[in-house]
Amino acid sequence: MKKDERKRYRNWTIVVYPESAPENWNSILNDELKLRFAVSPLHDKDVNPDGSLKKAHWHVLICFDSSKSYEQVLEIAKKLNSPIPQICQSCKGLIRYFCHLDNPEKHQYSTSEIKSFGIDVSSLLTLSKSETNQILKEIFDFIDENELYSYRDFLQIVRKLGNDDWFDIAVNRNTLAIKEYLKSAKWTDAQN
Repeated sequence: MKKDERKRYRNWTIVVYPESAPENWNSILNDELKLRFAVSPLHDKDVNPDGSLKKAHWHVLICFDSSKSYEQVLEIAKKLNSPIPQICQSCKGLIRYFCHLDNPEKHQYSTSEIKSFGIDVSSLLTLSKSETNQILKEIFDFIDENELYSYRDFLQIVRKLGNDDWFDIAVNRNTLAIKEYLKSAKWTDAQN
């Protein structure tokens, strides 16, 4: 037994495969076991290094009220025919991984497809001030590199890219800053 398997943790993650899980696996976790958990969108577009599609799967975050051992969580995983559970070091990081928000090279899944059973997913998806500032810098670089001047054009591109963080920042938080940046980019380029 590995050293970590003897320790107890409150947050765990498992992978659930549609082909082997019971049809009512959500009910097992929610109704039977009364657990708090969140489920990723179905990862059916993930790609192996050789370009082949990975087997479709869900990532599941399980949050317990008290610490649980590896053996206790393994019993739950067995009920779902899931591989071995893993310790979740960061709930926020895992929820963001559900949609590959920090992995632009991977398929981007929509945060609206995350299912939550007793976990406040929206608070885990909220960006810190420094994360927001970093994304704003990326947005401004993107505007410059693509010589964009229209807020509408920018939003259309962001929607097509499926980048939920950029869309949230552009529509809900920093609309004025982005509009002013686009306007001044147009004015500056017209002067040159």
